[in-house]
Amino acid sequence: MQKIMIGLLLIIFCLGTAGCPAQKQVQEPAPKPLVVPETSKVGFSPVDLNNAPDVVKNIASDISKREQATWVQVNGTNYLLASAGEKATGSRVEITDITQKIPAQDFVWLDVKAKYTSVKEGDKSNPVTAVSLNLTSNRSINGVGFEITKTATVTQTTPTPATPSPSTTTPATPATPAPTTPTPAAPSPTPTPTPAPSKTAPETPAKKTTPAESKTELEKNQNN
Repeated sequence: MQKIMIGLLLIIFCLGTAGCPAQKQVQEPAPKPLVVPETSKVGFSPVDLNNAPDVVKNIASDISKREQATWVQVNGTNYLLASAGEKATGSRVEITDITQKIPAQDFVWLDVKAKYTSVKEGDKSNPVTAVSLNLTSNRSINGVGFEITKTATVTQTTPTPATPSPSTTTPATPATPAPTTPTPAAPSPTPTPTPAPSKTAPETPAKKTTPAESKTELEKNQNN
């Protein structure tokens, strides 16, 4: 009897355990990705190269004689350098706009726009333009692109007519026409004369003689 009671208790326990709903595992919420604007403006400040780090000065001196722009990062500060080159007298490059773009997650690319500006006569400033970036985030820059616009001055001049050079081409000898054999003309058909309609002379009516005339004619014949 005791064994029967124990068996019943085990059956009831198993049925109760099977009837309880399984507890769902609590999933931790996924961390929200950092939302960064696709494009944003970046502020910048002019830099006096006399007070810049030595490596920035060396790079500025290296590019001062040619048209070039570059990006340098020194001690966590980003610098942009632009040079018009030694041939661009009276002008220099001025950085006008910087846009930060994020083409992919955790990738920062800067689009830098600059233009040529005139330099006042007697300006002794450094021919290389340098600025430092005022970044608001701790993201590192992965690439920089530059677009420099040139504004050329158009000088109007009076065109000089070109003097025609004497021609050295020998005139070609005219070709002699080959003799041609005249083709005899085909004889024209002789027109066949059409006979004119004949005119029949009217018959002369026989002369009637009288008996006296007939006698005279007979006498003449006899005398002969």
